[in-house]
Amino acid sequence: MRAAIFTEGSSTTSKSTESYSEFFEGSFLSVNTLADDLSGYCDTEIHVLSEIYGYVEGEDVVESEPTVNRSKYTARFEESLLSQVAELDVVVLLFTTDVFKQIITPNWETLVKQAKPDSIWCLGTSRSALNSVDVESLKSQHSVLIYQRRGVARVGTETREELIDHVRAQLDD
Repeated sequence: MRAAIFTEGSSTTSKSTESYSEFFEGSFLSVNTLADDLSGYCDTEIHVLSEIYGYVEGEDVVESEPTVNRSKYTARFEESLLSQVAELDVVVLLFTTDVFKQIITPNWETLVKQAKPDSIWCLGTSRSALNSVDVESLKSQHSVLIYQRRGVARVGTETREELIDHVRAQLDD
């Protein structure tokens, strides 16, 4: 199975690390916990959109002085999501309201159409962001877990455990 987490970077960072998945801290820690849990069952990737570092993957080596073109890296992040969704068994989208509405909302119908059959989805964002898409269109064909984001936690413990249970159940089938 193949899983991917698409999320945003964190303003809290570590000085002593090589990969972006370990570089971002603070609110990003729940992303790493989820990625570690998923890695026990799936090949798991982390895709990060950062205002400072651009579009990076969790395993990429941290650049000390990044040069970032905001419109280019946002487009690359979007392209990566759209090009991979048909191959992913588990899709995790963890975004603030603004980024969800900027990237996910305009591409929602395409994401739903291209989603791999019987894939598992986890959406972590605000209620207003969730209301900007037709979640039912995804739920009619896939397992969908929703974490309605309150505060800084990108995904709650209960939702994370529920997602792992869904992955385990799919592997058992």
